[in-house]
Amino acid sequence: MKNTIANELQNVLIVGGGRMGQAIAQGMLRIDGMSADNLTIANPGQEKRDHIAAELGVRTVASAAAGMPASCVVLAVKPAKVFEVCAELVDAGIDATTLVISIAAGVSTDKIANVLGAGVPVVRVMPNTPLLCGCGMSAVSAGSAASDQDCELVRALFASMGQAIIVDESEQDVVCAVSGSGPAYFELFAEVIAQTAASLGMRYEDARELVLQTMLGTARLVIETGQSLPDAIDAVSSPGGTTVAALDAMRTAGVEEALKDGVVAAARRSKELGA
Repeated sequence: MKNTIANELQNVLIVGGGRMGQAIAQGMLRIDGMSADNLTIANPGQEKRDHIAAELGVRTVASAAAGMPASCVVLAVKPAKVFEVCAELVDAGIDATTLVISIAAGVSTDKIANVLGAGVPVVRVMPNTPLLCGCGMSAVSAGSAASDQDCELVRALFASMGQAIIVDESEQDVVCAVSGSGPAYFELFAEVIAQTAASLGMRYEDARELVLQTMLGTARLVIETGQSLPDAIDAVSSPGGTTVAALDAMRTAGVEEALKDGVVAAARRSKELGA
């Protein structure tokens, strides 16, 4: 499948040299048959372009138009910049032979296609930052001009950098609230627990190691055993024990409601970004 990905992608232009753009480039370069010669990154800043070229060995250009033609374009820019970039691509002559992948939160494939042209295939992806270490979780949705083959190619591409699933585009705002923003939720939990442990007399560095490994191990345990999350909680919650005491205190403090409010707020903001 990896050779198929490289063969199908051919020449790729990534527009945006930020963390996610570079992470996607690194992931692509790990695919069998994909070389730096097939990859271009567009970024306006000369200093960043020089850094990217030195680190990844890929061609860099100052604008999206300068990176065309390409068989695949990845839009890895902020939502507010997407339509500006799309206009550049139109001026550069983009057509239906180019597959466009957008990772911009909240921006629908229809709105992108309205600028690029109705025949241009657009696939929307919501990745997350663990993609940087090959453990990403991405959700993929096809636009109206994208084929099932296009969508599966993009799913396979992002699955090579972690895990990826195909969802209806109507769910993408919720995806953003769950896995897109999710790393920050877990990082907040970890930091609060580690800081609290430090206040109770433990070295912060030791507490941080404990909590991070516990997060990693818990995720792996639930995935590998196939337990439901409620059953996994019950398995650790001995009657009258420390876990029950902790969970009771958290629930009394309103942790569950706060989590619900946070996810709803993130989904709402994702929708606003695409308005």
